Amino acid sequence: METANRFSKFIPDRLIQAREARGVTLTELADIVEISHQAISKYENKKSVPSFDTLEKLSEALNVPVTFFYKEPPSKSESVVYFRSMAMATQKSKNVHQHKINWIREIHTYLEQYLDFPHITVPRVITRESYIPTDFQEIDNIASEVRKSWSLGNGPISDIILLLEKAGVIVAYSPSSSYKIDACSKWEPGERPYILLSNDKTAPRSRFDIAHELGHLVLHSRIKQSEFNKKVNYKLIEKEANRFAGAFLLPASSFGTEIVSTSLDHFVSLKKRWKVSIQAMAYRAHSLGILSEYQHINMRQKLAKNNQLTREPLDDDLPFEQPSVLKQAITALVDHKAKTKQDIVSELCFNRDEIEVLSNLDVNYLETREHSNVIQLNFKK
Repeated sequence: METANRFSKFIPDRLIQAREARGVTLTELADIVEISHQAISKYENKKSVPSFDTLEKLSEALNVPVTFFYKEPPSKSESVVYFRSMAMATQKSKNVHQHKINWIREIHTYLEQYLDFPHITVPRVITRESYIPTDFQEIDNIASEVRKSWSLGNGPISDIILLLEKAGVIVAYSPSSSYKIDACSKWEPGERPYILLSNDKTAPRSRFDIAHELGHLVLHSRIKQSEFNKKVNYKLIEKEANRFAGAFLLPASSFGTEIVSTSLDHFVSLKKRWKVSIQAMAYRAHSLGILSEYQHINMRQKLAKNNQLTREPLDDDLPFEQPSVLKQAITALVDHKAKTKQDIVSELCFNRDEIEVLSNLDVNYLETREHSNVIQLNFKK
């Protein structure tokens, strides 16, 4: 009965989700599957139900299994999704990331049925729904308190993704280079915080992105969408998240005392220790009054002269930190035979490669191979 009911109702919202997650317009999708855009519009607006043959075409075009269109989606929420680099992002790219971060939430929610994830220890320091600017010195103090609550001391953070995963945050990577968004995050009331990162950044810039998103979780996670949508608010909110990231990664009491030269070579050595970009360190040093405006500009000019603004020294040498909690959860289910790989794919109702990417699994890890047709026979003793 349960299996029959599962395929009894097409869910229009799932078609909208899949289409927007792939960055495809209604007209573009209609051209791909060779049906009218009016027909697809009717499917999405609950005025018509596609045939199974049409669903198979939509499934192939959008790289989701047919079962995806029958799976009840999680309840909608009004929680703000924070987009880094949102000023350059189109509505299409925001939709792509909003759906992807919700799919990560679905994967995690599925896994949480079987496994206990780390307790959430990320503090929501500012909990008001309306936006009121926070003084930068107060943000520095908040960043220091967060470090203290996690017993980090004042030195460099070795692996910020591992740190946040241990604090209960679900982190994932997804290709984002064509969508002008570096990262996004959300934290719904009563749920876990989620962070989605672009996988095409350098390691130091990715570390700053995740610290930036942590700033949103700590400072802005209760702000109403209407407040976030105000252009003047958004600019200030982004500056606050940047200030938090700088203060969290580069504490004034330690990082500030290590700056003994304005030479590029010195900042390269600092980068090796702190694993933060030279440009972010120079900006932080300027904001602390250690570098003058001239010295800060001069540092950028040195990088520009060497053609290193986009690709700095050590960018190819510092290790790229990887999310692991979703990967570990899935492999634990498989290794302990709680679920087969096919169970996980079919019950999540995502394509195998989608789950592998969002969970940071090895390519083809969830591929189910046919059993060998060789039957083991042994000679009698």
